[in-house]
Amino acid sequence: MLTEDSYLLAPAEGDYLSVRTVTARGGDEEIGADLARLGRTDFGARIAPYSDPIYAQARRTYLERNHPALAARARGVAAAFGMPADGDEFDTTAVGYDVPGGPACSAVWFPPALTTTGRPLFGRNMDWYTLPLSATTGMRPGPDEHPSCSRTVLVTTVGESGRAVAQLGCHDLVNPGYDGVNDAGLMMALLVDHTAPGNPGTSGAGFLDHGLSSMQLIGYVLDQATTVAEAKRSLLTQHIFVPVAESQHWLIADAQGAATVFEIDRASRQYRFTDAPADAPFIITNHALHTYPTMDTFPAVDPSREHDSFVRYRMLSEAIGAHRGLWSPADIDALLDVVLCAFTDDAAAGVSGGVPERTLWNYLADPVARTYRFRFHQCDLGPEPGTNHMRVQRTDHLEWSLDKALS
Repeated sequence: MLTEDSYLLAPAEGDYLSVRTVTARGGDEEIGADLARLGRTDFGARIAPYSDPIYAQARRTYLERNHPALAARARGVAAAFGMPADGDEFDTTAVGYDVPGGPACSAVWFPPALTTTGRPLFGRNMDWYTLPLSATTGMRPGPDEHPSCSRTVLVTTVGESGRAVAQLGCHDLVNPGYDGVNDAGLMMALLVDHTAPGNPGTSGAGFLDHGLSSMQLIGYVLDQATTVAEAKRSLLTQHIFVPVAESQHWLIADAQGAATVFEIDRASRQYRFTDAPADAPFIITNHALHTYPTMDTFPAVDPSREHDSFVRYRMLSEAIGAHRGLWSPADIDALLDVVLCAFTDDAAAGVSGGVPERTLWNYLADPVARTYRFRFHQCDLGPEPGTNHMRVQRTDHLEWSLDKALS
């Protein structure tokens, strides 16, 4: 049942986005049904058809073996949509609203020896389109389509395994899938990888899909693992597809102080891990770390293209090099502001496709405390004279704790 349905950030006139917080507890079928009903009534959610019954049948078999919690939630979604649990027409593993896409973001991980708290910390900017995603592909937005991520959700689930998992994101009530934490302090963040292809032509749900979509990955790992080492083993058992043109990669961090980035190799499609050093900050932007492991391997890029992945990486590296002493939470906030995405000319800044983007949220994450300190984008204020930067208004810091959400 839904034991919480409120707002971390309520809708307000003039604000770009709202953040709805939902907590669902019970059997996994019950959780799936509850989230599906909420999606239908409040988000206009839909489910996608399969192209052929064989894909539905194979997907059920795969999920029963590899992700039984999602298989059970899919049965609950089917029930909420008035369909048989073993139906072969629709993909009930996803309850989609608006349209899914791929974020271009930045993150920096700090091992515990480098922080003033003595705990591992990381900061993350989530940069995202500020128009309906259909418009980014040249399509006419549907009459009920909202701007991308304007209806963000923070969904906490406690299913039959007993594992508590919270996910922040949008476009799917069952798999919000951009940021997440579980009750062991394992945390994940999804970022796009501009240097490798995804699986263009695939869908986020239904049609010819099989295995787990990239949007379902955070929920799967956080349901299965408690440490980075366990997360690696879990990922290596899965078939993963990325239903967008460019690939994605994931920062995975645990309460013990370990962190890694999981990537899918451009050529071989094999799974690769790049581990964070134990004694230095670890930067992740939007290129594959296993392909470009050091700055001397980067291609030449015009530094005025401030949002380019390689330029942002250099900017963060230079800011880290100029810092003295331990890193406080405020220091990490200021570091991520160096690469805040807010430009008057997105194409000149190197924003992918020249489509308008903003840093829609950024946060400081503490795996030990299982907390986030968020700031969310509200609106533009106007150009910064003499620069390509746009001044923006963001919320004050909003604290969120998994432990409090469960209390």
